[in-house]
Amino acid sequence: METVLLLAGWGIAWPTAAQPACHDDAQRTAEQRELDEEQIATLMRDRPALPVPPRLQTILDQLVAASPSLRERPPVKLLVLNDRELNAFAADHGVVILANALWDPRHGLNEDELAAVIAHELAHVEVRDGLAEACDMQLRVGIMQTGIAQVRARLATLRPDSSVAHDAIELLHEQELLADARGIALLRLAGRDPRAMPRVLAKLHAPALPGMGLPPEPTHPALRDRLARAHALADRAAAQRIMR
Repeated sequence: METVLLLAGWGIAWPTAAQPACHDDAQRTAEQRELDEEQIATLMRDRPALPVPPRLQTILDQLVAASPSLRERPPVKLLVLNDRELNAFAADHGVVILANALWDPRHGLNEDELAAVIAHELAHVEVRDGLAEACDMQLRVGIMQTGIAQVRARLATLRPDSSVAHDAIELLHEQELLADARGIALLRLAGRDPRAMPRVLAKLHAPALPGMGLPPEPTHPALRDRLARAHALADRAAAQRIMR
């Protein structure tokens, strides 16, 4: 599963005092939303939007109902794009974007595994990872008053082996692991099988056949460690589910 739009997820490790100010900044929130909407529009130029399958809307509604923070916000929108790649994205203002390839019968994802994909993306939306990334980037370069797009362009010129890029990747890995963990919790709270998370991670990132699964990316944690963490959390959540 991809991280949120605009490579959101470089981390949440900005100073504690700066976090509320950044998250509550109306100008940054508006700019982040505008950038997300621009990228969604770009995706839709080559990938037509399709009707949302009712079963996926039902899954989304179940997961949102299990999240107190999401229940208090405007409804989360599910957007389906016609795309052969196994992709999923999320935007802070409440949009989860899924490629219809995810429920292609060739890939064998069951209902709980599709729920795990959606739960992971909702976990990004819950904590507004797009804005978290923007704040983190601005603090890294020490120019909090510069627009998000301008700071992003400046960071794009950095060498991949720079210390800033290295730290950013490490923080993004941590964020993906946190989204896995929160997604597992949402699955349990929604009455879904938490063990679907490690199963779908394995299917999407370690395919058995050529052409299936997502290509490895430096923005994602090492699969072995990620699966080990997900299995441990899912087994614990499944045990709690049985005890209820």
